[in-house]
Amino acid sequence: MSKKIIKLAALSLVATGLAFSAGQVFGETDDSKTHPPNEDIHESSKIEKRLEKVEKKTESVQSVLEEIKASLENSDDLTEEEIQTYHNDVDSFQNRLDAAENHLDAVTKKLGESSPSVEETKALIDDVRANVSQVDETLESNLEEENNEENEDARMHEHLTSSGEVPDNLKEAENPAYEVGSEAIIEAEHSDEGYLMRGAEATIVGAYDTTAYSVSFTPKTGGEPVENHKWVIHEELEEPDEAPLQPESEVTLKASHMVGMYNTKATIDSAEETTVYMINFTSPSGEEKVENHKWVIEKELALVE
Repeated sequence: MSKKIIKLAALSLVATGLAFSAGQVFGETDDSKTHPPNEDIHESSKIEKRLEKVEKKTESVQSVLEEIKASLENSDDLTEEEIQTYHNDVDSFQNRLDAAENHLDAVTKKLGESSPSVEETKALIDDVRANVSQVDETLESNLEEENNEENEDARMHEHLTSSGEVPDNLKEAENPAYEVGSEAIIEAEHSDEGYLMRGAEATIVGAYDTTAYSVSFTPKTGGEPVENHKWVIHEELEEPDEAPLQPESEVTLKASHMVGMYNTKATIDSAEETTVYMINFTSPSGEEKVENHKWVIEKELALVE
């Protein structure tokens, strides 16, 4: 017996009210005259068609949902716009499932009670709704990751670029190895932005004699601790002792090279008495144009060949 015939039989039993009493089944009352069998079967057929309509709507949502899941699994580089488009699709799926569930409730009221067919359709809707929620969570996660990457890019650019202002007591170098306006190749090995700098051709926009420090600190704005940040100069510390400060000295930073740095406690990792340079450059990839970067030290630059 086919699934459809089984559903029809079950619905027919509910619609004719055979479960009410044995007397009604055997025609001991006149109720059978007011509900002829043909009318009951016709009503059951209408209900069956309504259930099939609900199932088709639900299955169509599941079909498109599977396509979205496949796209998410096979792509590691979705744009924010693509993620938002999928997000809108998921919202519409929720609305379509709500409509299907309302239709199912109407069928249940028509029957006067539930049936195996109704329960199967309800279980189908619940399964698809769970899949919709799972895809929605994946999209939220991807969108959050995309935003974090954009924020990280913005943070990195802010780290590299500055206004060009320097402390009032900072002394210009009298005879720097690289004069202001000259060109040099960056050989810096800074761990946090080396991939954006190393090998780039820079223009010198400032040269100053001072002591440069690599420092470690935890940003005031939160996040992971920053280890061995290069460079903060002596004039960017709050009321420091005489230069050079020794490793493991505790200082307060007055530099704002990156978010969360200003007015933060830090530990000196190393010190270099040298000429520091402020530079303009474009990253080797050509994607980042940086102005007034602070700082690189003399041994981190090389002559242009």
